[in-house]
Amino acid sequence: MTMQASIRPYLNQAYLIGLLMVAVGLTLSPFLMGMSQFWLVLVWLVDGFGTKTINDKLKRFGYNKAAVFLVAFYLMHIVGLLWTSDFQYAMKDLRVKLPILVMPFVLSSMEPLDRKRFDFVMLVYVLSVFIATLFSSASYWRRDYEDVREISHFISHIRFCLNIVFCIAIIGWYMVKTKVSVSRQKVEGPTKVKFPVPAFSAKYAINRYLQSFLLFWFVYQIYILESLSGYVIFVAITIISAVYIFLRWKKSRAWHIAVGATAIAVCIIGVGITMHFVKPLLKVEPVDFNTLEKKTALGNDYWHDTVYNPIEDGKYVGLYYCRKELQEAWPHRSGLPLEGMTLNGENLEATLARYLTSKGLRKDAQGVMALTDEDIHSIEQGMANYNNWKHPGLRARLSSTIFEYNLYRRFNNPNGGSLSQRIEFTRASFHIIRQHLWFGVGTGDVPQAFAQTYDEIHSPLKEEFRFRAHNQYLAISVAFGLVGLAFFIFVLFYPWFSSRQHRTYLYMVFLCIMLLSMFPEDTLETQAGVTLFAFFESLLLFAMPQNSVDVNQ
Repeated sequence: MTMQASIRPYLNQAYLIGLLMVAVGLTLSPFLMGMSQFWLVLVWLVDGFGTKTINDKLKRFGYNKAAVFLVAFYLMHIVGLLWTSDFQYAMKDLRVKLPILVMPFVLSSMEPLDRKRFDFVMLVYVLSVFIATLFSSASYWRRDYEDVREISHFISHIRFCLNIVFCIAIIGWYMVKTKVSVSRQKVEGPTKVKFPVPAFSAKYAINRYLQSFLLFWFVYQIYILESLSGYVIFVAITIISAVYIFLRWKKSRAWHIAVGATAIAVCIIGVGITMHFVKPLLKVEPVDFNTLEKKTALGNDYWHDTVYNPIEDGKYVGLYYCRKELQEAWPHRSGLPLEGMTLNGENLEATLARYLTSKGLRKDAQGVMALTDEDIHSIEQGMANYNNWKHPGLRARLSSTIFEYNLYRRFNNPNGGSLSQRIEFTRASFHIIRQHLWFGVGTGDVPQAFAQTYDEIHSPLKEEFRFRAHNQYLAISVAFGLVGLAFFIFVLFYPWFSSRQHRTYLYMVFLCIMLLSMFPEDTLETQAGVTLFAFFESLLLFAMPQNSVDVNQ
């Protein structure tokens, strides 16, 4: 037996450990995310010990065009150094995007996983995401946060939502389609029995309930994280999954009608629920100033305004406003000065006025004294809407989004929230693209270009909010122009159209999640986002067992 053959089992185990490190690190440990890449490269080198083996690996990679194009996308960033002046940022960008080089190269040149190991990697990934949600849920239930986004402890809440949505698809896939051969006593030969995920255990039917629990648990996590992009992507994936089943499963016409009707019903119910929440937030009752009271209970004058103050939950913040009484009453309830800032850096008086409006209280001494100690604590933390923490979820997210948009539309103030800020990011992005249409500003000059552009377009964004594109397609266009964007889109879609073998349900869902996530976020500009993309893009295209069950089988 050759030395290479003798260490083969250990190398296989080491390779599996490297994949598991990525699966765990994606939501629990940024350190593991980075360390796993070096581990996989080391395993590849040891496994390729000997010229013939290395040549075989290189040939296997070279024949895999999807892998070559992914690596070429990374190399495009190196080419972008030719017209870059800020090499410090360029090196940082190359380091962050390193998974796009490592994952496709290593996984495409190694042997595909067998079904058991592939399932085990997916299981560990789902359990890791579940463990991460336990931490976030604990913070949520204790209300140990100023902003709900803070309950995602290890990665950004948006990337966390992407992982959760993908886990929902994984669990649903295994519950519906996986078959496991199990031997039963007093029965000759193996009998095909459906179970959810084999790695959980194929012996007990209770595993079906465990899978159902995880499915609903992850849906609940999407709800509490209040990520608008998470809501949209979850609904989109649900509809896409229903359509995929409708088109691919070889069932009766009645089954197709049932699936189609279910998809339509989900759309109608989703729109109905959204409109139920949105309608009262948009409806503003007309104001008859002649009927408004002019004096407070203490005899001071009210100020009534429908022009210079925003609207909160369909109510004018500027009605029944007595600043004199606010200044006198607030010190009796809080040690923070009314003219100062909340603990998260927001204007305290504006926060107090919005909070009182959301509770249906007037902006006077009686209103301040009617607040509970819990209300005062929330205001000090920067919570501007009572309903947003008392009734969290979809309504809270829609309420804050509508407020942000109205603030931007009426007062040209994009500093109030993420939606209005993204509008400014987009304005700046298109300005840069028009100036560097074909090849962009280069790999390293993106921050410099944005900083200069915000001044050129006279953006009202404050300095601390002047970020980059927050849209991956725009980010690529800014750095590499329309030529780079065209190549990027080609790289994303090539695997799906190049081979029927790649058209599995899991890859389709993952690709859709990535494509949708890149509209509101520059997904590939952070370690968590780029590792998620590179790992599952490579795992599902190059390491997935060739005989994996799909819906069309």
